[in-house]
Amino acid sequence: MPRSVPAAPSTARSGGPPATGGTGSAAPSAGNASPAPNGNAARSAGNNTGGGQSSAVGAPAPSPAPRGSWRAAAPELGPNWFAAVMGTGIIAVAAATLPSPLPGGRAVPGLHTFATVVWLLDVALLGTILAATAWHWLAEHQAGRAHLHHPTMRHFYGAPPMAFLTVGAGALLLGQDLIGLQAALVVDGVLWTLGTLTGVVSAVVVPVVTFSRHDHGADGAFGGWLMPVVPPMVSAATGGLLVPYLPAGQAREGMLLACYAMVGLSGTASLVIITLIWSRLAHHGVGTATTGPTLWIMLGPLGQS
Repeated sequence: MPRSVPAAPSTARSGGPPATGGTGSAAPSAGNASPAPNGNAARSAGNNTGGGQSSAVGAPAPSPAPRGSWRAAAPELGPNWFAAVMGTGIIAVAAATLPSPLPGGRAVPGLHTFATVVWLLDVALLGTILAATAWHWLAEHQAGRAHLHHPTMRHFYGAPPMAFLTVGAGALLLGQDLIGLQAALVVDGVLWTLGTLTGVVSAVVVPVVTFSRHDHGADGAFGGWLMPVVPPMVSAATGGLLVPYLPAGQAREGMLLACYAMVGLSGTASLVIITLIWSRLAHHGVGTATTGPTLWIMLGPLGQS
């Protein structure tokens, strides 16, 4: 179950006077990603590490669905649920690519089988969350927009691209034993393309919304800011698996250049954000207990680069 993550300290921009009051409403946690059951826009985020207030600009709330209807029964999921797919896929891929630790280059007995089982579970998890998310978005048409304008939830739009990429990499590393090399290449190629396109979009759109919709204090940076800019780095790392299977010449060279470009895009943005997080740690401390775990996200771009 994804861990609850509080909203980053920020103040929404608006044309009116500043909001008044002691504290704002708590931002919905990452484990309860979606807005309220009536699909209303994301709420104000307060009681954060900086103590400031933040209000998100979202879509107008649709009318509540009648009880017993298919809309009322729709699960409420946000993009943060795809982080579970991403994490499970990382375990499978890491287990499949670990160097042989035993003498003579022998692999650990059962490790490949374990990785394959984890990857199959990840495939089932991805399909389930995709279906549930589609059901939710059909029932609440403004859900995606509300998540994008939520001060915390929007950063998790980087999770779905990385979920596609890790499942695709697992298909090539592990799935070919079950479905054959050609089918595994097709699955990986489709998921890599989908994850790369959505990842580049998240790396551009989410920061633009973040910096144009809210004013952030000096203590506003937190680990979640890295989520939307890391996917291009994952695309570069997993794209290398496809290079040997591409035709020699222009296709391989184009893939390599694209991977290098995505390393530069994601690496530059990650270094800037990590610097902001470092400054926050130096001048304002770690923050609340729930924001501390997000600091581990920094290992993602640093390790894959």
